[in-house]
This record gives sequence, structure tokens and C-alpha cells, in this order.
Amino acid sequence: MIFFKLYYRRRYHMERELQEKLRQRLQQEKREIQKRLTHMEEGAMEAPVQDSISELSMYDNHPADLGSETFERSKDLALRDSAENELRKTEDALDRMEKGIYGICDTCGRDIPAERLEAVPSTTMCRDCRETREQLPDRHPRPIEEDVISPPFGGFMHDDSELELGDAEDETGFDGEDTWQSVARWGTSETPQDISVHGITDWDHMYVDADENIGTVERVEQIPYERNPDGMIYQDFDGEDDETV
Repeated sequence: MIFFKLYYRRRYHMERELQEKLRQRLQQEKREIQKRLTHMEEGAMEAPVQDSISELSMYDNHPADLGSETFERSKDLALRDSAENELRKTEDALDRMEKGIYGICDTCGRDIPAERLEAVPSTTMCRDCRETREQLPDRHPRPIEEDVISPPFGGFMHDDSELELGDAEDETGFDGEDTWQSVARWGTSETPQDISVHGITDWDHMYVDADENIGTVERVEQIPYERNPDGMIYQDFDGEDDETV
């Protein structure tokens, strides 16, 4: 009986000593992260990109001319987000110490081994639970926006929509494909040689179904015409009103 009392007393003393050691490490990490964030905010992150490169305006520059600057700014933003995430984990670990639940796995509820706590003081999961979670398949292999907007035309194809019922399945509406066509007809980054395998050799046919009639069904409907005061309809060859010329 005395042996067990001495054993648990010694173990309790070791756990308290380890926790105090980890508390000091976490507090030191917190100060270092806060110092790093302050340096980021007061340094390159404080000034806009156009000020950091001494440009009066960004509108007259091609995006490729600012590729390096844009990359560096995006890298700074990613490093700041990573530091803020580390700070949240560190503060959460210190808060768990105050509540007396530090070192307990959030998933299985078992004690996290001291070796793992010394390696990753801010961890909230034991090694087995962490490995199990990392082996789970990615629930979002595609962007989260595609849950409601599916590629390639935004999921607004009337004929294919599951929400269309009855006669609405064959309705003629301005859907996602029409939206893309109305924009792509003004030009894309592709050239005829990029998509020549589809039989496209003309700059005017660089988008999906470019040979479709726009605003009409039959080609005869695209013939320009004039109606004179007598009600007679005739073809307009030059775009001018022949009655007034």
C-alpha cells in the first residue's frame, strides 16, 4: 500500500513538473509568434503593394509585370495566417492547462503520452487518433463552391437541372452556357492552334458552340429587312433605308 502511494505521488510530481515545463515552452512560443506577427504587420504587410513598389497606379500595368510582387505579397499573407493559426493553438493549450484538461485527447479521451506532448506541446490529439484522421479521404477534393455551382458552366444548364420538372426540361432560357458564350465571344486566352483538334481555325469561333445562331433559331431570321410605309417587306442589303435615299 505504501509502495502504491509513493508511486502515484512520484508520478503526480513528474506530471506537474512536465506540465510546468511545457507551460514555459508554450509561453515562450507565444511571445515569439506575437513578435513575429508584429514584425509582419509593421513591415511589408503595412503598405499596399503599389506603395511598396513605388507605383502611382496599378491600372496601367499588365498583371504579368507585377507577378513577382503579387507572389511575395500572397506569400506574406500565407505566413501571417500560419502564424495566427499557431498562436491560436498555443493559447488554446495554455487555456486547457488552466482548466485542468491539458494532455487529454479530444477524440478518445485518453491521456496523451508525455513524449508526444514534449514533441508537440500544443497538440490536442494522441498519435493514434491523429493518424486515423489523416488517413480519412478528403471530403472536399474539389472547391467547396462546386457543391452548389458545378463546372463547367456554373450548374445553371436548364435542360440538365434536377429542379426542372415537366415541360420546363425543354425550356429555352439564358443558362450558364449562354452566359459563358456571351463573354467568351469577346476573346479568351486560347488561340486557334490550342483547340484546332476541335476543328476551330477562326478567331471568331473560339468558344463553345460558336456556330450557333445568336438570338434566332433559323438562319433566315438573320436576314436584315425593311418595311416600307405600304407594309411591303424587302431585304436590306446595305443597312440603309432605301425609301429615304
